[in-house]
Amino acid sequence: MDFPDHPFWDFSLEVYHREGVGAACLHLQERHAIDVNVVLFCLWLGESGRGVMTGDELAALAGAVEDWHKVVVRGLRAVRATLKQDFSDVPKKLREHVRGEVQKAEIDAEHLEQLLLAAAVERPVAPEARGLEDRARDAAANVDLYLDRRGVRFEPADTVQFAHVLGQTFEGLSARRALDIAEILM
Repeated sequence: MDFPDHPFWDFSLEVYHREGVGAACLHLQERHAIDVNVVLFCLWLGESGRGVMTGDELAALAGAVEDWHKVVVRGLRAVRATLKQDFSDVPKKLREHVRGEVQKAEIDAEHLEQLLLAAAVERPVAPEARGLEDRARDAAANVDLYLDRRGVRFEPADTVQFAHVLGQTFEGLSARRALDIAEILM
């Protein structure tokens, strides 16, 4: 099945594959049990000029994807991890084939989650052009809103990881400015 095109998915693939972004996102996911798809959506809203979410919009996001992410995405991720670590009595080549198929299903599940996120909060691009730093602050404010809802506060090492993601998302933003902006999350 082909998924419908959406600029959020395209943005996510591009940003996630930039230097160090995937590793930083996985670090934050593992430390704080956050949903990287929601973080990417928060970044996309800011980067694309769609601004800062409201609490009601964040609640709509959560309602749209929490169960899907918890049951399907995390479930597939757990199966994939188990296949990597366990079942040494199963021929490795066959186990790796099944693991690869599970990984494809996990990516499809995340793709669908991203479409659900985009449908839950449809914000137009602001009519006035916003500068790079303003859009980066909007993106960080969106992530801050999400983390507050989850009861998460970043420690300094987490802030450095997020600043790297922010700097890679907003090319042209210096590492120092990215860290300054990311510090609102501490």
